[in-house]
Amino acid sequence: MIPFHFLFKSTSCLLLLSTFFYSCQSEDPDKIVLDQLDKTFKVSKFYNPKLKKSEEMLGLDVKKMDKEELKKAFETAMFKKDTLAIFNSEGSLPTPFYIESTGEWGTRKLQPVKEFGYRYTTVSYNEKKDTLAILNDVAFPALTMAENKNGEFAYLYATKTSKNKTDFQNLENYLHKKYKEVKVAEDLGNGKKAWENNDFFYFLSKKDRREEQIFSFGEDGDENATTTDLADILLEIYSKTYIQNMRKEQVYLPDYIPSVNE
Repeated sequence: MIPFHFLFKSTSCLLLLSTFFYSCQSEDPDKIVLDQLDKTFKVSKFYNPKLKKSEEMLGLDVKKMDKEELKKAFETAMFKKDTLAIFNSEGSLPTPFYIESTGEWGTRKLQPVKEFGYRYTTVSYNEKKDTLAILNDVAFPALTMAENKNGEFAYLYATKTSKNKTDFQNLENYLHKKYKEVKVAEDLGNGKKAWENNDFFYFLSKKDRREEQIFSFGEDGDENATTTDLADILLEIYSKTYIQNMRKEQVYLPDYIPSVNE
C-alpha cells in the first residue's frame, strides 16, 4: 500500500505543476479559446510576442534571404498596434464623440478629446494555416482586439473565410446553447445573431459570396474556371463594462449594440 503522505505530496506536486503550466499558457497563449474568455484577459500579453516577431520580420534584409527564408517570411502572420482616442464628432454622428485610431488619415491632424487605449490588428495571415482563436472547433485566423489605457479588455472581432457550410451553423448552435439570446432589430443588425452572459455581448454574422478560380486559359482564349461558395464569418465580442463606459462618455457605438442594464 502506498503511504498517505507520499500520495499527498505527489498530488500536491501535480496540482502545483498544472497550476504553473496553466498560468504560463494563460499569460502568453498562442491562441484564445473564446468560450473561456473573461474580463481579466490581458490583450497586451497576448499580442506583445506577436508584435515583437512582426517587428523582427520587418527588419529583415530581404536581399540576403534565400527562397525558403523569403517563403517563410511571407507566410508569417503580421500584427500592428494603434493608439485609440476619443474625438469630437462635430455633429456628424448621433453622439458627441467617437473612438478611432490616431493614425488614421481622417484623425491624424485632429486633436483628440482624450486617449482611450490600444487596438491590435492582424494585418496579414494564412487562412489555412493560422489560428488565433477557436470556438467549438471552428478556427479563426485573424483577430482585432482593443483594450483601454488600464489594460482592460474592450472588444474583439474574430474573422474567417470558410468553405465549410457547417462552420457558421456550428458557431450559431453553440452560442445559442451556451448563452442567453438577445433580439436584434433586422434594420439595425443586418442579419446579426446576438447573445449575452454576465460580462459580454456576442454577435455573429456572415456574408455569403462566390469566388471564381481560373486554372488555365486555352489558346483560343476560352477559360476553364470553377466557382467556390464562401462565407465570410464575423464574431464580435463586446465587454459590457466597455459598453457602459462608452454610453456614459457619449461615444458612438454600432446601433445594434443594446444598452447594458445597470
